[in-house]
Order: sequence, then structure tokens, then C-alpha cells
Amino acid sequence: MKRLLLPLIAVLSLPNAVNAGIPENKDSTKWVKISKTFKINTEDVEVKKSKLRFYVERTAYKEEIANSSGRYSWEGKIRINCDKFTSIIQEQDSFGWDYSLGGWREIKPNSLPHDLANYFCFATGAEGYTRELKEPEWVSKIIGNIEMKKIMKKKKLGNINCDSPVWKNKPICN
Repeated sequence: MKRLLLPLIAVLSLPNAVNAGIPENKDSTKWVKISKTFKINTEDVEVKKSKLRFYVERTAYKEEIANSSGRYSWEGKIRINCDKFTSIIQEQDSFGWDYSLGGWREIKPNSLPHDLANYFCFATGAEGYTRELKEPEWVSKIIGNIEMKKIMKKKKLGNINCDSPVWKNKPICN
């Protein structure tokens, strides 16, 4: 009987051991793979006026590593200025320091900043952008998180209308 009971107890306790030490309120799915080389943090997205900030992680694939001596794997931020249609990539090194790769640049087609601008610039209120009709699941998740942050901010502010000319430039609304 003991031989049967011990393995049964081990099997029943295994699902709890997989997430041991991680609080239940922490979502382990906030990093989502969006392409062959990129993952994006779907929760920690920032929208300020006409600018967006995304945390991303790039992992080199085998062909890049074999054919080049460049650094293709990195973590960092991609910032997008929707009004100027520019972006900047800020890598984070192993010491936690951020550094820019060439400063603000015009967004080029067929790039991650272009895709991010295409899907999310409408959320800034910048003129001319509209929401895409067909969007991947990770985009819908990020848009949902952006909208939830706006709702939480309105609740926190109370009856203040940050869109009004009186409050628009006040620190409480920025």
C-alpha cells in the first residue's frame, strides 16, 4: 500500500510545485512571442501624449549567430513618437544601463517599430491613426491593458477631465 500511496501523493502535488514561490496574482504570460526573434511585455506599456513605450526582448536565431559577429540578442525598450513617426531603441546591458542605438530615427516599413506604430498609435489620439480591424491576440491583450490603465487613472483622478483645456497641461493629468 505504501508503494502506491507515495507516488500518488507526489503526482497530486506536482502541479503546485511547478509554480512554487510565484504569487498567484503574478501573470507569467505577460511576455508573449510576437515573431521569430521578438517577445513583448504586454502589461508594462506606457502611453504618454503621442508617445508609446514597449519593453521587448530580442533573441538571435541560429543563422544570425553562425553568420555574424554582431550582437543580435538583447533586452530593452522601443519608444515610438506617433506625431513625428519616429522611434528609438534603448538596449539594457547586463548592468542595467540603458543606451540608445543611434537616437530617434524615422520608422521604416517591415520593422518592429512600424508594426507597433500601426497597431497602437491610435491609442495616443495622434491625428490620422485608426485601429486595425484584424489584430493578433497579443495586440488585443495590450490594447485591453492600455484601456484598463485609462479607466484606473480616471477613477484615481475623480471628476477631473484631463481632456479639458484647463487641466490638460497640469501634472496630475500627465
